Amino acid sequence: MAILTKSQSISSHWYTSGGGAAHRQPKANGDGERATNIRDAKRLNLLPSVTNVLGVLSKGGLINWQLQQVGLAAFEKRPAEGETSDYYAKRIVSVSKEINESAQVAGSSIHAAIESHFKGEDVDEDMRPYVIPIEAWKEEKQLSFIEHESILVNPKRGFAGMCDVVGLGLGGQMFIIDWKSRTKIGKKVVSYETEVMQVAAYAATRWGEDAVTSRKVYGANVYLCRAEVGRMEVRVWNPNEIFEAYQTFLSICQIWRYLKGYDPRA
Repeated sequence: MAILTKSQSISSHWYTSGGGAAHRQPKANGDGERATNIRDAKRLNLLPSVTNVLGVLSKGGLINWQLQQVGLAAFEKRPAEGETSDYYAKRIVSVSKEINESAQVAGSSIHAAIESHFKGEDVDEDMRPYVIPIEAWKEEKQLSFIEHESILVNPKRGFAGMCDVVGLGLGGQMFIIDWKSRTKIGKKVVSYETEVMQVAAYAATRWGEDAVTSRKVYGANVYLCRAEVGRMEVRVWNPNEIFEAYQTFLSICQIWRYLKGYDPRA
């Protein structure tokens, strides 16, 4: 279950109204870059990403996974002789964060491989097992992928984001696909509540709110397992689910604007 929270990932993404990525800003001392924050967004009139907006919700499944990583790190890396409890706790949290970052990097690599494949580019052999089941599924369902990794901007509603796939079905059905690289070995995937909202936000932005309101757009989350290479699960969202999710997402946008004290709408 998702609940409201004021916390936000330091890696949240931002975009210009023209669709340019603005995730990082130069440091004041000129030494490198830092993550864009809400003060930068207000100054530069930036749009939050869909995942940024959904960051006002605390995802129970994700939090449980993160807590499990802390527990596993503590089990595998016992306290050193003479190490204080405070130092040990900080060290274990640091280790668990490294695990989380490693998972994010692996997920990004899988995304990149899928994009390269469907653009007709070469894919490393170690990445091909992630691509093969998607290609087979695409052919079986006779789907057409017409856009990959496209930035969608919605100035009217005040958000933007990177959509994995925009496509059409055999009968011309409009759809959006979002890749997810999170499954557990031997366990069926349970979708987070926010995942369909993310797909719905992209659907309304790319295909238009009228298409979503008239229940003409489908969506799907495709889950790939990092630990069980070659395994794939698909959760299809029907047009009614997309419509309901989008209405909920718009309410969350309103909450995001209130909590952040910033209205990015044009």
